[in-house]
Amino acid sequence: MNKEQEKKIESYILQLIKYNSHTNIVGKSTLNNPWKNHILDSIQIVNFINNKNLSILDMGTGAGLPGAILSVAGFKNIFLLDSNRKKIKFLETIKKNLNFNFKIIIGRAELIHDHSFDIITCRALANLNKLFSYSQNFLKKNTLLIFLKGKAVNEEIEEAKKNWHFIYDKHQSYSDPRGSVLCIKELKRLSG
Repeated sequence: MNKEQEKKIESYILQLIKYNSHTNIVGKSTLNNPWKNHILDSIQIVNFINNKNLSILDMGTGAGLPGAILSVAGFKNIFLLDSNRKKIKFLETIKKNLNFNFKIIIGRAELIHDHSFDIITCRALANLNKLFSYSQNFLKKNTLLIFLKGKAVNEEIEEAKKNWHFIYDKHQSYSDPRGSVLCIKELKRLSG
């Protein structure tokens, strides 16, 4: 991160704190240390994407995490998806006020069928089984899924194996010792 990017993220955090004071879009306690709880968690995804021109979908983006932060890091083709109007309004506000470079898709992941992406990211939306179902509509042949998961990741993987074929790598989260970054490819629903 360079100084300009850090400054933009600081501005984002200030907007988030201000907006969250009247409209709850992230847990209030997470704003005690937003760099650790939100920014570091989001920015660690950069390590797993080798091309800043790839199309990226941030499913259930909420406050724009991790998608908005990836756009600050120089990724050029980012789409933020959420169905919550309050959160969409916040995203529209920061996009306009802070000159963020991302596109917004309003709607529920399971109801959208006309987009596909090279990368799908997600943070704190649902368990793996549901995330895999949501992802189906957006897959290309070699789509990489990068999900930030919590302490139940191993149970979620085992549960998902009952319904899905996938290859995964699990990496220790930088922001939370109980968390993981899950990189998944070759996702296919098992027949039967």
